[in-house]
Amino acid sequence: MLRTRLIAGPELFQELKSPWQELAGGASSATPFQTWEWQSTWYAHYGGAKKPQAFLLYEGEDLVGVMPMIRRQGAWRTLRPMGLGPSDYLHPLARNGYEEAVAQHLHAFLSEANVDLVDMHQVRESRALARELKAEPIEQATCLVLDLPDSYEAYLATLSKSLRYDVRKLDKSLFKEGRATVDPVGPDEIGRGMDILFEQHKLRWRKRGLPGAFLGKGQNFHHEWASKAIKEGWLWLSVLNLDGRPIGAIYAMTLESTCYYYQAGFDPAQGSVSPGTLLVASTIRRAIEEGKQHFDFMRGDEGYKRRWKPQHVLRNLRFLMPSDSALGRLGSSWNAAGSRVESRVRARLEGRGLL
Repeated sequence: MLRTRLIAGPELFQELKSPWQELAGGASSATPFQTWEWQSTWYAHYGGAKKPQAFLLYEGEDLVGVMPMIRRQGAWRTLRPMGLGPSDYLHPLARNGYEEAVAQHLHAFLSEANVDLVDMHQVRESRALARELKAEPIEQATCLVLDLPDSYEAYLATLSKSLRYDVRKLDKSLFKEGRATVDPVGPDEIGRGMDILFEQHKLRWRKRGLPGAFLGKGQNFHHEWASKAIKEGWLWLSVLNLDGRPIGAIYAMTLESTCYYYQAGFDPAQGSVSPGTLLVASTIRRAIEEGKQHFDFMRGDEGYKRRWKPQHVLRNLRFLMPSDSALGRLGSSWNAAGSRVESRVRARLEGRGLL
């Protein structure tokens, strides 16, 4: 017998910690963004005055689905998924075989929520929730996913001649002589490693007159998340060093059979070394060697990602579901306009390669 439950308040993180972690441990729907570690860290840094709550689905006494949400009282009462901003995917976490049931029960809950606007973000089109929600979807992002072969050499054979040339630098003189290294960051070095990433990321974006992704509370959030993730084996943070100093860093995560490419940074002055390309190549090689099946480039349809020959092009969708009230309609119109502006900005940024 399936039953639903709603739990509200910051204490939900302590009450749900163990069952949430157990659920994420074996669920194919889990990404790093569905874990208790990510969501509890997000709330600690971004929660503020927002009211947290979690929709839960049980089979008897066993937790089979969880969707953390944020309720906010502004000009209109809004219910959104927890994790907005730094999270690339915001679908519910469901036990294997329960994805449809969780989506159906969550949709029923959202349809009856006592708010003016339900605003669901970053729902991948292939997820059960995207099929269940009845609102007209707004495209938020394009995500490119690469299916990994059994060997790195087999993968290289699929790439263009020019990209293979750059990738082969990993095995050429700079690396053979020890002048260049790609060094995974260990637990004792995580603070310094993240600081190198932030600095290299700023260098990468400063050339374009933009601040980059790690603004405001972002650096503190990612520092704390990284320190938790590396203990679980989820964090793949590597630094590219040349002649003893960092010239680039890559921030990736892994869960189950997938490696997720989150961000990177490098010194544009070192373009002749192809630092961005080498960092991505080294991470893909590690993923193949460790038996991963997928390399997910996540949000952003930048041209450089296409060079790596991803086979899947998937959309992330936003669903605006207003109540039948003036405030609901106003909130929906306001947020839809914001999405249009966001789409134009995204199109400008994604039109230019960075690696």
